[in-house]
Amino acid sequence: MRFSKKVVLVTGAGQNTGLGIAAAFAAEGATVFLNDKAAPAVAAAVAQLKRRGWKKVFGVPGDIGVAAEVEALFGQLAARAKRLDVLVNNAAHLGVGPDFLDTQLEFFEAVVRVNLIGTFHVSQQAARLMCRGGGGAIVNLGSNVSTRAIHKRTAYEASKGGIDALTLSMAVDLAAHGIRVNSVAPGYIHTDRWAQLAPAHVQRRRANIPLGREATADDIAKAVLFLASSEAANITGVRLVVDGGCSAQHMPPDIDV
Repeated sequence: MRFSKKVVLVTGAGQNTGLGIAAAFAAEGATVFLNDKAAPAVAAAVAQLKRRGWKKVFGVPGDIGVAAEVEALFGQLAARAKRLDVLVNNAAHLGVGPDFLDTQLEFFEAVVRVNLIGTFHVSQQAARLMCRGGGGAIVNLGSNVSTRAIHKRTAYEASKGGIDALTLSMAVDLAAHGIRVNSVAPGYIHTDRWAQLAPAHVQRRRANIPLGREATADDIAKAVLFLASSEAANITGVRLVVDGGCSAQHMPPDIDV
C-alpha cells in the first residue's frame, strides 16, 4: 500500500469528492483525518469509512474560513498524530451567485475567505508540521474555470485563479523543506447536485466533454493520490487538469463550425 504509515488530512471531506479522496487514502493504508465545517457531516463520513473496514480514520471538524477553527483543528490533529505527511486542500465555497455587476463585496469576500485565505492558512499550518517530519506533499484542488470562465461565478473563479498562483509560490518556497506542492484542476464532477438537474441539462453538459462523461470522485482521487505519492517524487508546482478534455477544445461539437 502506497500510504501505509502516512498521515493524511483532507479538508471538505464530509461528502462527495472530498469523502472519495479520503476513502482512497484509507484504502491505501493511510491514517486519514477528515475535516469539514459541520461536525455531524464529519462524524457521518468517519462512520461510513469505518463501516467499510478502515479503522484509522478520524474527524477534525472546523471551518477553514475561520482562523481560530483552523488552529483548533490542527491542535486536535497534532495531539493525536504528532505528524502530517499529506494535505489535500479540497474544502471550497462553491460561489454560485449573481453575475459580476450584482456580486456583493461581502459575498466575494466570503468565497475568497474559504477558497484562498483558508487554503493558505491550512497549508501554512500543515507545512509547519511537515517540516518537523522531514517533508511531505500538499495537493490543492483548483478548477479548470481558473483559465476558462463560466457565467455568474466571479468570486469562485478569482479564488481558483489564486489557487493556481498560490500553488506555484508554495512549491518554490517549500521545496527546500522537502515539501512538494501541486494542484488538481477538475472540470465537471458528478456530485449530489447532479440529481437536481433535468436530464436534458445533464446530457448537454456531457456533450461539452470530449470524453463524454463527467469526472467521478474516484477519478479525482486517483489524480490526487498520484501527486501525493512517491511516484511523483520529482514533481512540484504542477497543475494537473482532470476535465475529460473540456479545456482542450475551443467549442463543443454542436456549435463548432
